[in-house]
Amino acid sequence: MNVYDEANDLAKALKDSTEYQNFVAAKEKLQKDPEKFNMTKDYIRKQMEAQSLQMMGQELSEEQINAYNALGNTVMGIPEIAEFFQAQMQFSVIFNDITEIIAKAVDLDMGMFTSEEEGC
Repeated sequence: MNVYDEANDLAKALKDSTEYQNFVAAKEKLQKDPEKFNMTKDYIRKQMEAQSLQMMGQELSEEQINAYNALGNTVMGIPEIAEFFQAQMQFSVIFNDITEIIAKAVDLDMGMFTSEEEGC
């Protein structure tokens, strides 16, 4: 068994999956409307900025949270954008599950980062 052949087969299976096909279709539909596509990119950029701040231990101000939530409500109220994020989430679940399966199979569970209280 060639590991690279297996990886290529897995990549093809992912690409052929309904979840991936739905994601691609939703993305292509969104790209046909530059205004909605740019709104989506802006929302993703703001989402990443907020996550980065939180990862660095910085709390978002109430104003930032309210602005982010308002933008989220606006963006998710647009059917094409909501469909894109739904399709993205469905594919991400499969992708993350596969990553977890592979990590467990080769003992990359990163248990070394578990605290001693958790049974390290």
